[in-house]
Amino acid sequence: MKSKDRRPIMAAAGTLALAGTLGLSGCGLLGLDRTSSAELSEWFTVTSPVFRDGLDLPTRYACATYPGGTGKTPPLRWSGTPAGTRSYAIVMDDPDAETGAFVHWVIGGIDGTTQLLGEDAQLDEKVEGLNTGEKVGYSPPCPPKGERHRYRFTIYALNTEVPFRSGASLQDSLASIAKHTLGRGRITGYFGSRQSS
Repeated sequence: MKSKDRRPIMAAAGTLALAGTLGLSGCGLLGLDRTSSAELSEWFTVTSPVFRDGLDLPTRYACATYPGGTGKTPPLRWSGTPAGTRSYAIVMDDPDAETGAFVHWVIGGIDGTTQLLGEDAQLDEKVEGLNTGEKVGYSPPCPPKGERHRYRFTIYALNTEVPFRSGASLQDSLASIAKHTLGRGRITGYFGSRQSS
């Protein structure tokens, strides 16, 4: 790869690392929106068999506070990832949280030949970092009553195997993901309902 070709990757990496340093607040938690992706090297497609991008997540994937909520991760599929991908990492966040963007899940160690993550993320080997709540693992959608939030599942194609250790701080895991990103894809689901006035 020519050195000039690395500039978009490094720009995206800087954006992600800066977001971690600044406490993940403000706009563009994990980089620019898809419509402003000039700094990104490559986008790929992410879908799910249980919800469509921009529509509601089934209650099944929410916290137990909601009737029927199981707290499991939804199944995800992706395609069109860039050449040289050795592994994937996934970051799920809520940009509508009252205290600023809240990262619910950071997972790495997903093999580079994988194109599907089943429900509840059952993998032989996986590495999970701390989320914003300082816990390892997945924290399901659980917006306050009367609020409707976005939940973004961003999948990163990486040029290395697991770039961070299990239990890594959010700042360290995001910075490591950013450093090794070749491209990314995203699917967004909504959950919760606004109070009627």
